[in-house]
Amino acid sequence: MSPFVQQVQQTLARYRMVDSLDHVLVGVSGGADSTALLLVLRELGCNLAVAHLHHGLRGEEADEDEKFVEGLASALELPCFTHHVSIAERGGNVEAEGRDARRDFFQSLSREHGFTKIALAHNREDRVETFLLHLMRGAGSEGFVSMAPVIGTTIRPLIETPRAEIENFLKDRNQPWRTDRTNSDISFSRNKMRHEIIPQLSSSFNVRLVDGLSRTLSVLQDEDQWMSAMAETWLAQHDGDKGIDVAALRITPPALARRVLRTRLRQAGSHLIDLTFDHVEAIRRLLDDGKSGKVIPLPGGIVAAREFDRLVFLNREEPAKAFDYTLPIPGTIHIPELGQTFRAECVRNLEDVGSPGPGRVFVDGSRLEAYVNIRNWKPGDYYKPAGWPAGKLKKLFQRARVPRSKRCRWPVFVTNATIVWVASFPVSREFVPGGHTEKIVAFETLRG
Repeated sequence: MSPFVQQVQQTLARYRMVDSLDHVLVGVSGGADSTALLLVLRELGCNLAVAHLHHGLRGEEADEDEKFVEGLASALELPCFTHHVSIAERGGNVEAEGRDARRDFFQSLSREHGFTKIALAHNREDRVETFLLHLMRGAGSEGFVSMAPVIGTTIRPLIETPRAEIENFLKDRNQPWRTDRTNSDISFSRNKMRHEIIPQLSSSFNVRLVDGLSRTLSVLQDEDQWMSAMAETWLAQHDGDKGIDVAALRITPPALARRVLRTRLRQAGSHLIDLTFDHVEAIRRLLDDGKSGKVIPLPGGIVAAREFDRLVFLNREEPAKAFDYTLPIPGTIHIPELGQTFRAECVRNLEDVGSPGPGRVFVDGSRLEAYVNIRNWKPGDYYKPAGWPAGKLKKLFQRARVPRSKRCRWPVFVTNATIVWVASFPVSREFVPGGHTEKIVAFETLRG
């Protein structure tokens, strides 16, 4: 076994990247790194398939890359999946769009064909380049180690291997590879880092710069894993069904608090793409006094909201649509905006129907017409719930700690512009049935 193969085998074992049951999808561009990755994983006996994305750039050269990968996969008797996209039509940063397109393609294949791991061919120098690029952009500790050996089902078996050793392995095997001419274009930030910045730093400060930074990254990786475990433990203790305990997060050290927020956002479905330090600090400011009801829009369609003593993360929704439905007495009505059904029925006397509850109330039917309207809350609504002080419904929502995100969808029962009942609250005092009430109507919230 060659030293190169031994190195990759050690990396696979150190980070527990694969086991005998894994079905690994290997991303292969045709370049030296991905070609070597495919060959070495094949030699080590992994169960493999090949994926190649044609970016719609570089014309005939890209077509030749695709043919090369298909030929390599065929020679190794491996399944090969190819897909064409047009990165240029997407606009934006070409490098970022390319990464996103590859990630989406590989994940789609994994879901469709049951691949348990996705192997990418990033090497030791790639990791150092990413570290320096993120350092110059002002990333935090997670950004420094973002090109980790293992992230979820994504593995990087070459992450500890120098680029020169990869190319020597291919030369020893007389294995050709494709060269992407755009890798020399220093208008791309990574190429500029690779061909200009790192060589200058190495010659000026440390000829073994890449070795030194690789060791630093290993230390940072361990510390990052420790911090992530701390954040997950903290969330398990302080994040409940109603959200994160604001008081507890407020006294948490800033470094841990930031990691907690990023971890919680990831749990909420965010990829953390385009999430900046300023976004995280804006969320932390929601912990201050007087911030209940405040909302912070975040990249990826998520919002952070302060709801009384809790911090919650929600998918950004379209503004609530106004609704107004007629409920006949007796009768039922389904309100799709709420996903709920409401029923009105006439009862003879209170003794026959038992006690009211949050979803079932009794009102004086003689003060109603043949129907009531059920609509959403509107600013300025005035309500006089029995046993409670009268006031603006907004204030009553606040007293009852109804989150702002739910108020616009709260059902309000109205007759002749007067509120009869607000769901889950007491009936309006002027509609409370008495001992001599001749007509009693029961309103009830049903499931679905």
